Amino acid sequence: MAEGRRKVRVEERLKIKIGEAKNLQCRTHGSVNQRDVYCTLSLDQEEIFRTSTMERTLDPFFGEEFQFEVPRRFRYLSVYVYDRDRHLKQDKVLGKVAIKREDLHTYHNKDHWFPIVPVDADSEVQGKANIEVKLDPVLKGEADVGQQNSRVTVRLIECSDLTIKNGNCDPFANVTMCYSNSKQESRRTKVKRKTVSPHFDEVLVFELPNSRGQNHDRDTYSLQHEQDVEFSELRITLWHDSPGMADNMFLGEVKIPLRGLQQQQFAASNKWYFLQPRSHKNHSYSRSPGNSGFPPGTHQDSLGTLRLNIHYTADHVFSSHVYDPLRQLILQSTQIEPVTSSAAYILGEIVTSKVDAAQPLVRVFMHYGEIVPMIRALARWEISKVTDANTIFRGNTLVSKMMDEAMKLAGLHYLHNTLRSSLDLVFRERKPCEIDPARVRDPAMIEANLTNLKEYVENIFEAITTSALHCPSLMCQMFHDLKELASTRFPDNREVRYSVISGFIFLRFFAPAILGPKLFDLTTEQIVSIYCI
Repeated sequence: MAEGRRKVRVEERLKIKIGEAKNLQCRTHGSVNQRDVYCTLSLDQEEIFRTSTMERTLDPFFGEEFQFEVPRRFRYLSVYVYDRDRHLKQDKVLGKVAIKREDLHTYHNKDHWFPIVPVDADSEVQGKANIEVKLDPVLKGEADVGQQNSRVTVRLIECSDLTIKNGNCDPFANVTMCYSNSKQESRRTKVKRKTVSPHFDEVLVFELPNSRGQNHDRDTYSLQHEQDVEFSELRITLWHDSPGMADNMFLGEVKIPLRGLQQQQFAASNKWYFLQPRSHKNHSYSRSPGNSGFPPGTHQDSLGTLRLNIHYTADHVFSSHVYDPLRQLILQSTQIEPVTSSAAYILGEIVTSKVDAAQPLVRVFMHYGEIVPMIRALARWEISKVTDANTIFRGNTLVSKMMDEAMKLAGLHYLHNTLRSSLDLVFRERKPCEIDPARVRDPAMIEANLTNLKEYVENIFEAITTSALHCPSLMCQMFHDLKELASTRFPDNREVRYSVISGFIFLRFFAPAILGPKLFDLTTEQIVSIYCI
């Protein structure tokens, strides 16, 4: 019981801002050599986010941010850069940036320029293989006692999370023993159909040439009899069976060195190995999960650069009872006078980012039904310092960030009901709305584009202004308190009762959702810049 109370879980969060790319290579076909560029964010081979498309540029600026709780273990965080080619009617990958999971902390919360490196089938691998290796001497008489290991028994048990190729995965393995005389001996497993987690459980035996009898496995390649031959390396290569194609498709490989007694003793075990990209040189192998090599392709020439800002945190969370004293101290903040002496306010002052303090505080106060009193106490103190009604809540203070977070939590369903139909219309019709002369091919189109823009804006504005009756009660309570506090502080200003609310509901609630609908789960559509409003 006591051991269970001491358990700690790790919660990982990742926030990445895809800033801009520079010096992309131009197209080699068509009349326009610039590109329509977008990026995708992937954990290993799983895409989890896609940016808008920046048109006709080799230096696209994205400025898009995505954050999420890491759902599973992964090896690489990758950003792929694509060219949306309308003439060829297909999207072409230009390159990628791949960062090892264990290296993410070295780039924490700072802008970094990364080289964009090529993408090919040999580098796009994922998954791991469970392999058991046994080494035994082959004894033929008393004189052989104490000789080197002369037989290797390889058991390929299973694989998991293999890459899907063209919508399928029919894996098999080539198991190759490399000898010190540069000879090789290969075996092939059976093909497992339609699975990314094949269970092989096949046993393959390799013997040194000088230890074999006259009748050895006829399926192996013949080797010349050499007295000094030793085992050098065991190589397990996974392939996708592609009978209709010229070659099978590479899924990854594992290399296990066996030269010398020390390497053999280390290899003799049952382990999981990460699959590695195909190497054309004798690169080192990955012994086990968590010890993967450098991101594939980083040694190659750059295809441009990509600016990223990565914010990666791994929090160690104890059992709930451990936080009881802290929880009680925070909840008492609504009763503390002045509020600047409360635990909630002090936490907001000592944490570098106000957002990092606001998010957990809002969740705690909302859970215990104390968010409205806490917002009221913080807002009263902040408004008391303001001398100009036009500057109320214009800074990034703790109370403004807590309001942002509370509106997201309490009003997400309301936000979806209000904006989804209007935004769906934008994505469905795809009318051009670009009015910047520098970005419009035909200046005569600006007037028509402006008409489209006005139509969409009026539609969204009407949806917002007619949604008052559907506004969540929690948001209404917070807005009521803000209105009363502002009116009391500036009794002669008749507009402040409206501006203090509109600053939140429009600028901090609806506007961010319109500008970044993907961040609020309002769409999964790929956003093209000329259609944005």
